[in-house]
Amino acid sequence: MILFSYADILQHIDSLLTEISYSTSFQFIEQYWVTLSSFPLVIKTAFSIIFLSLIATIISITTIFGIRGKKERDSRLAMKLRPKMFAFFKNILVSKDIYTDIEICNMFLETFGKLNNKAYESIIPSLEDVVNDEKEQLKSIRYKNIIKGLKIDIFLEKKLDYADTRTRLNAFHSLSRLELTISDSKMLLHTYSKNDSLRKESRASYVGVSNNDPFKFFNQVNDLNHWDQINLMQQLELHHKDNLPNFSKWIVYSEDPTQTVFFIRMVSHFKQSNSVSALIEVLDNPNHNIRVEAILAIGKMQLKHLEPRLMDMYYHQPLSCQNAIIEALAYINSGEALDFLTKAYDDINDFDAKRLIAEVIYLYNEEGREYFDLLLKKERGFNYLTLEHVINPLIPSVLRNYVNARNSRGKTSPETIELLPDTTRINLA
Repeated sequence: MILFSYADILQHIDSLLTEISYSTSFQFIEQYWVTLSSFPLVIKTAFSIIFLSLIATIISITTIFGIRGKKERDSRLAMKLRPKMFAFFKNILVSKDIYTDIEICNMFLETFGKLNNKAYESIIPSLEDVVNDEKEQLKSIRYKNIIKGLKIDIFLEKKLDYADTRTRLNAFHSLSRLELTISDSKMLLHTYSKNDSLRKESRASYVGVSNNDPFKFFNQVNDLNHWDQINLMQQLELHHKDNLPNFSKWIVYSEDPTQTVFFIRMVSHFKQSNSVSALIEVLDNPNHNIRVEAILAIGKMQLKHLEPRLMDMYYHQPLSCQNAIIEALAYINSGEALDFLTKAYDDINDFDAKRLIAEVIYLYNEEGREYFDLLLKKERGFNYLTLEHVINPLIPSVLRNYVNARNSRGKTSPETIELLPDTTRINLA
């Protein structure tokens, strides 16, 4: 009599089920194949394509969800580490002790573990936040040791070799924010890229971090849009505020109108008095957009001796330039242009321009306010509604903000008027 143990019985049952499963699967595949073989070639091809597409779709969906899940986990980990890394870097920068680059690297490894790509996803933004709080530490040996110890500049330089444009753009942003310098040869490769965004960003970063000739690309056509101009202005503010070039040569000789407009705005923003002659020269430029910016720059720099020139050219200009002249008179605020403003108000037929002149009269001085009150009594219909809009505090006004800032501080506030979006001006397009 043969006795079987309980384990032997279970193993035997399992092997039988497996054989049945394999047999059933084989029979199903064989039956499917025989059936498919009897169909015409076109149908067989169609079924094959559908089957392969189904498999490819399943694989793609699985891969996508896997990648998204991994990125979400990495993102949560990075966000979790950022406060700790922020405190880590800030303590090093403000500490009385000076740690060497090797000590900083060892401290990081003990606290956070390996120095890999995942770690850099938290290191870079955390250090950017610290730098934003402790700008005075950028030139300190402590900051340089952090960069050297964790090889942050080397990591960002390698990022520029990535095929992904977004990755390279982020690397340029980080280099600029952290004020890190890399070899010009590495950056120049991207400053001539066919990708418009990458080329502009790399050239803007080149202005900030190059030690050789940071302004070399100002001699070329760059076709700057509004956000490109803001980016470049930030680079000049961060890296060259105390050592600015003379913008007048590019204002006069640049063949790129958008670049000429940008340099005129920079002359106004940085109050570069040695470039005033260039502003006067471009008042006769055939491009009315350039004339508009030159007129506004004269106003924002409060060049009172040029006020008569602006009033003389008023009636020979298109509406956009006329509006710019009216704004400039408000910025200059010499107190001698009220008669001109009242005449311009009577002569103008465009309702938007009329409102702008009325607002300048209202904000000009006490005499202007008195004349505005007379207009309120005299005007009827749509003109009266226009005047009501001027004195309505709920309607946003750049000029009103500027005058309030000037009156409260006793001086102009360039920060409130530089590089304003075109939508804040009236009929300047």
